[in-house]
Amino acid sequence: MKKRQLRRNKNKFKRVSLAFFGLVIILAGALFLFLPKGTTSVTKNNDKQTSSISTSTSNSSISDSGKQVIYPTIYITGSGGDISSIEPLVTRLLPMEKAGQKPLVLLVNIKKNYELKVQGQISKDAQYPMIEFGTVAKTDSGALFSAGLQKAVSYLVDHYQVPWINLVGYSSGGTGAVYYMIDTAEKSSFPPVNKYFSLEGEYNDVTNLVAGEGLTDVLENGPLIKTAMYNYIADNYTKISSKTQMMFLEGDFDTEKQTDSAIPWADSFSIYHLFKKNGNEIAITLYPTKYRHSKDPTNPVVAKYVKNFLYGTP
Repeated sequence: MKKRQLRRNKNKFKRVSLAFFGLVIILAGALFLFLPKGTTSVTKNNDKQTSSISTSTSNSSISDSGKQVIYPTIYITGSGGDISSIEPLVTRLLPMEKAGQKPLVLLVNIKKNYELKVQGQISKDAQYPMIEFGTVAKTDSGALFSAGLQKAVSYLVDHYQVPWINLVGYSSGGTGAVYYMIDTAEKSSFPPVNKYFSLEGEYNDVTNLVAGEGLTDVLENGPLIKTAMYNYIADNYTKISSKTQMMFLEGDFDTEKQTDSAIPWADSFSIYHLFKKNGNEIAITLYPTKYRHSKDPTNPVVAKYVKNFLYGTP
């Protein structure tokens, strides 16, 4: 009797044990199926992203073609032709991280079949080099500036990998910069313009306000008197990418005459309404100054505006 009872107890224990282990297996399966798996997935993605960023950073200065990758800012001189007008601004900006210690100078002689002269070189660790551009001969022609700039940028593209460029146009160099953006907009061999900084640029052949016209009118609708220089821009501005960020800086040297001493405010801001209409991110600033137009590139206040807009530094 006792033996039969013992066997029954053992069989009962086995059934309970099997049921218990079966329950454990079912619970384990449920946990496997329904517990969130995001942590593992995120960890893997993070690992991949970190690896990708690290690789990109380590190889950022050299492209697959073996060329050095650069994101240059080209500082365009005024009508004098040589770089003396723009050099003081570049000098104030240097040295800057990853810009190198000295600018590369590209001189394209517009009177000698656009003969190119290169002075200096871009250092191997300079990803954001500053480049000074001059036309050698005097000119205020946007077309001549543009052709010279195309020769200079073609040189950069031939020797470096250039994903995009920035432009700084001073005085008549501003005319050249905008003409260049128009003339190369549909040429895939030229890199896009990321940012454009206009320093007292000339866009309407130094034309003043006329009687009954105010600066507000110019900003909203453009000037009443439209020169050939302005009309070329007005007829072609839509070719320029709306992604190009712009800033127009003009000096308040003579408030009564509304001029920086050489370029009227009505001229420097004459094309603002066009790029506003084009959808560009654009800012205009009229700043008080005791510097005349010819000396504005030496102004430390100007250098601060350039650094803030182009490089995001104070």
